[in-house]
Amino acid sequence: MTEIAIIGGGPRGLWAAEELITLARERGTHVHIDVYNDGEPGAVGAYEIDQPDEWLINVRSSAIRTHLGSFDDWRDRHDDPFPPRRLVGEFLAESWTHLGEHLPAGTTLTHHPRRITELTPDGDRWRIGDATYDEVLLATGHAVDFPASLRHTDLPVPVLTPYPATNLAAITDRDRVLVRGAALTFIDVTRACPAAVFLPVTRTGRFMEVKPVNVGIDWADIIAAGQARVRDVADLPGLVDVLADVAAALLARADGVGGEHEIRAVLDGTDGSGDPVADLRASYEVATGVRPASAAWAVGLAWLELYPAIVERASYAGRDTLDGFGDLCRRLERVGFGPPPESAAGLLELIDAGRIDTAVLSRGAEPLAELVAETGATVVVDAVIAPPGVVPGTLEAWLVVQGHARIRPGTRGLDVDPDGRVTGQEHLSAVGRMTEDVVLGNDTLSRTLHDVIPRWASRVIGGPGQVHGIPPLTARTEEWADKLLADTTETRRLVAEFGSPVNVLNASPMLDNITELVDAGAAHGVDVHVFFARKANKGLVFVDTVRDAGHGVDVASERELRQVLGRGVAGERIILSAAIKPDALLEHAVANGVTISADGRAELDRIAAIARRLGTTAHVAPRLAPDPEMLPPTRFGERSAQWAQHLARPVEGVEIVGLHVHLHGYAAGDRQTALRECLTLVDTLVAAGHRPRFIDLGGGIPMSYLDDAQQWEDYRSLRQAMIDGHTRPFTWKSDPLDTTYPYHQSPTRGAWLEQVLSDGVAEGLTSRGLRLHLEPGRSVLDGCGLILAEVAFVKERSDGLPLVGLAMNRTQCRTTSDDYLVDPILVTDRTRGEDVEAFLVGAYCIEDELILRRRIRFPRGVEPGEVIGIPNTAGYFMHILESASHQIPLARNVVWPPGTLDDIDRG
Repeated sequence: MTEIAIIGGGPRGLWAAEELITLARERGTHVHIDVYNDGEPGAVGAYEIDQPDEWLINVRSSAIRTHLGSFDDWRDRHDDPFPPRRLVGEFLAESWTHLGEHLPAGTTLTHHPRRITELTPDGDRWRIGDATYDEVLLATGHAVDFPASLRHTDLPVPVLTPYPATNLAAITDRDRVLVRGAALTFIDVTRACPAAVFLPVTRTGRFMEVKPVNVGIDWADIIAAGQARVRDVADLPGLVDVLADVAAALLARADGVGGEHEIRAVLDGTDGSGDPVADLRASYEVATGVRPASAAWAVGLAWLELYPAIVERASYAGRDTLDGFGDLCRRLERVGFGPPPESAAGLLELIDAGRIDTAVLSRGAEPLAELVAETGATVVVDAVIAPPGVVPGTLEAWLVVQGHARIRPGTRGLDVDPDGRVTGQEHLSAVGRMTEDVVLGNDTLSRTLHDVIPRWASRVIGGPGQVHGIPPLTARTEEWADKLLADTTETRRLVAEFGSPVNVLNASPMLDNITELVDAGAAHGVDVHVFFARKANKGLVFVDTVRDAGHGVDVASERELRQVLGRGVAGERIILSAAIKPDALLEHAVANGVTISADGRAELDRIAAIARRLGTTAHVAPRLAPDPEMLPPTRFGERSAQWAQHLARPVEGVEIVGLHVHLHGYAAGDRQTALRECLTLVDTLVAAGHRPRFIDLGGGIPMSYLDDAQQWEDYRSLRQAMIDGHTRPFTWKSDPLDTTYPYHQSPTRGAWLEQVLSDGVAEGLTSRGLRLHLEPGRSVLDGCGLILAEVAFVKERSDGLPLVGLAMNRTQCRTTSDDYLVDPILVTDRTRGEDVEAFLVGAYCIEDELILRRRIRFPRGVEPGEVIGIPNTAGYFMHILESASHQIPLARNVVWPPGTLDDIDRG
């Protein structure tokens, strides 16, 4: 189990925990996560649930998502884009709770309400107190304190900080409140206090512009072209030129007011009128449609819309070639990331009411003590929050001092790699505000600007090194298949010579599987005869194998019967179990001494008539439909009482040689129930003068495609979590895969048959001198075949979903169940490539043409021309539903070794 510590329980810590737990589910890994946080996770800091409703978020609510879903759906409201931060805190807290309540088996999540101040390296691990961790992630968010905070100054009046909101409770309607800062935190202060007057003071002497909004005009083309240019800019002047051009295009399309001079002034920070209140009012009127769009609006919108490309260009090493970029960010933060219109309206109301006095707004460089005296302030509120980057007094600053981390030269941020790793460390990572300047745009609520956390989680969880489905379901494979799949030359030769896909057949495991059943019967004194169910695979190599070993074949059509007889299988070693039996089929079976499973009384009468006409005797095993009060109803056979009445005396032309039963499922107990009913009917038939010599239990003998029972349980758990909405979908279009084979079972084959024969069943057979006949298909073909298919293309769906196209169609690996739940195997010589998760799609011109419906992970990528092996598919998956639609030829079947066509394809 991987031990992981996340330091910080805010939005990014939550995202990190979600990614870890999701990947642990999907990759079959177990993790233990300890989350360290000041207080309860989620509703902390900016998202405390006891803060005023007037404190609003500054990012659109539609951008907020967790594993719980979207914030807007959670609150059942979509018409309020800037809701209270308190409500977001409730959503985050509930997301943490929900995550902890729906953990996959083997994964744990523990919260520790502790502030961490030190980390100690311990070999390849890190120590926090007495606990050691394989991985530690720093996600601490905004620093609580910083050296320039006014709490460290000596002023003649009380100094308060605005967070938590209870800090401001002492302010009354008689106080004159001097506030350092006039940005978003200042707005919070004005909306939480009943002060007589607020006196903001800043170095710039300006308020923020109202956050620019789309005025209903389509400008996707402008933004797309601008983003492409941003990614290619060589330096800061080039970036400024792009911003100016995009702003001009936006302004023109919005029929705004202003030209290049006004736009450049905004970019330079020289656009103010000198009247900060007039500028704020103008910005608000632009945002609310009272005034036409302005240069400040256009530049702010250009900055916002181009921001994803700017983040890409200016993060990590990209920042090194943008000298002066930090100053540009600080200037454009004012026009791009300002308050929503509602908050700006509140400011203007307070200004108009005289409760905000801007007399000292521009005097932020002067000593605060003098301003307190001059203004008569009774309280000072520090509305300047800790700066981004590494702040003295924080855990990350301690790590820098200790030499475990560094600040990237030319920035304020902790130096990290794109997957979050702290430079110089393998198992210590950091995300968020402490990395600002190195990573641009660490918005706490956005999960779209950066993929640092998913990349970090993918590195930490890792997963199997081989290709695997989500979650891993590793195939049981035989030695012959392992050798072939390891030989890229031979697999490509087979595909080149015989086409894609090619079915590779090897009958060597078949005899061991049959012997296992025979030996299990012998252990209980029961003579077991095995009749290979031909419908499970049309390859004639399997017919030849059972023929040479003295076993039999179950056939389900006239063509199957003729082929089997043509391979030299004697009629007494064939049973005909077809659901529909035309006269021509029955005549051929009767004439060749084949045992016929009579599905009903009318069919038995037809057989008798044919036998009399041919002047011979038909060998018949009536098919019993077990009591539906005891077993599920079935379409096959007739009830015991009906057979007893119909066979109350011998039937001319018919010899009743045994009884036949066809059951659904694999339960040993159901077989015992059916056998006991058969034994009772045998006694009735014997009393009526018949001499049945066997009971044929049909097929349904279980096998396991997987060795690892835990993998199967992990799959079932993940599937249920997907259905319940507790994890992201891992199947095509969230297909619930309701009907699939139980890919891991226990017991199987021989051990299962011993269970069937227990509790007196074996004695019931032997005491009556009865053999037990079995008609296995899948279970005797276990390990006898695989499909090889060529990778035709690697591409993306129109929405970016990765697809890997195989030169085959979906019917060539399909039964009546929803999917084949065994991991494919990539045959390749490559040792390196980019990790990708994709769906395998096929050749039919259908949107849902899926070969496998689970997402498949290729840890080292996949390329056209490579070969994918789908293992252990001989039983039903190759042929039961295969189709030649689009006039695409059916797959050819090759016997391995020597690698030559099976006779089924030579006709």
